[in-house]
Amino acid sequence: MDVWAAVRQISIQLVDALGDDLDHAQARQLISAQVQVWMHEQTASGRVVPAAEQRRVAQLVFDRRFGLGALQQLLDRSDVENIVVNGCDQTWVTFTDGTKKAGPPTAATDDDLVEWVQLLARRGNTGREFSHASPLLDVALADGVRLAVVGWVSRRPHLAFRVHRLVDISLRQLTGLGTLTEPLEGFLRAAIGARRNIIVCGEVNTGKTTLVRALANEIPVEERIITLESDFELFLDDPRLAHRHQDVVALEARQANSEGVGQVRLQDLVPACLRLNPDRVIVGEARHGELAPMLEVMYSGARGSMCTLHVHRPEHVFSRVVQLSRRADLGLAADDVRLMFGLAEPLIVYLRRDQTTNDRYVSQVMEIGPPADAAEPTRNVIFTPGTDGRAVPAGGHISTSLLDELAAHDFDPALLASASGSWS
Repeated sequence: MDVWAAVRQISIQLVDALGDDLDHAQARQLISAQVQVWMHEQTASGRVVPAAEQRRVAQLVFDRRFGLGALQQLLDRSDVENIVVNGCDQTWVTFTDGTKKAGPPTAATDDDLVEWVQLLARRGNTGREFSHASPLLDVALADGVRLAVVGWVSRRPHLAFRVHRLVDISLRQLTGLGTLTEPLEGFLRAAIGARRNIIVCGEVNTGKTTLVRALANEIPVEERIITLESDFELFLDDPRLAHRHQDVVALEARQANSEGVGQVRLQDLVPACLRLNPDRVIVGEARHGELAPMLEVMYSGARGSMCTLHVHRPEHVFSRVVQLSRRADLGLAADDVRLMFGLAEPLIVYLRRDQTTNDRYVSQVMEIGPPADAAEPTRNVIFTPGTDGRAVPAGGHISTSLLDELAAHDFDPALLASASGSWS
């Protein structure tokens, strides 16, 4: 039996009946009834369809319309981290322990796969286009799944699903997972209380978004948070997190339509969000021209704000900030950007991932201050990699102002001291 042909046929027959607002129990009833019709057609043609196959077809039709198709059962597992698809017949699954295994095919043909991706694209908050004219797709799906797709500029369509399992996560839990150490947990909790700006850095897939969620969960529940993202990933406005955040505005950038109009860039949303009276602003990822206005927000608009930034090494963060400003053609000199960066006085929290064990952990924390004798902002390394790579107190310098602010929020300065340590 051609399962994919059956799924496609039944899906087409029900396309008008299975609306977005349809109760899932009703949807399953409609699908079951249509599967029975299809089964009788098969019987009339001399083909016997076992009951198990009928159930499989019904589930695939439901998952194609309301879930993630043939991948839904994988995504329901708690140990699946990422899934990549190279055309309709090749799937690779990465698990939380770092192992990688082959997965099931996702469609009968690449054309069917593209058609399914176009259905997924329409489910996003802003509704994204995936076509010859727009061959690159990024969209946030339900339950913490982010989808990136490339088509038409490659020989076959390529999909990458990233699964965010730890949506409701705390600093305490991250310490238990080994991402943080006890002194670092207390330090970050006090830094949030003191309304210190924080930039979480690291390479791809090091856990930056998860750490930002945990930091955000330390923000007092009554504060007004505005999140700005290219594609929704933070989910702080999720009703399941109402016990942590009562006043959240989640904004998402929007791409231009097929006529080239309607684009809303992240760098446009940063200044616009200040008119919505935020207590704190969180930018999911600074990748283009939004970093400079975000530094302005950190300096004068909403202290205690956060963003994430891709860097290979923590010492590259200054060059990365200048690079993004130049790329966006903001008309700012490098020294102006460095001054903005220093005046924002962010804490730089750098994450690493162990390629062997797949463990993610913070390895370094720096305090940034205004430029002094050089063009670059000043820096104090507060936490440095220990013997296992995880952040331990560096025993170095830390500004008196930061130390006083942390102490005012129940942080014990002795946790940062070492035999050779000093504070300035």
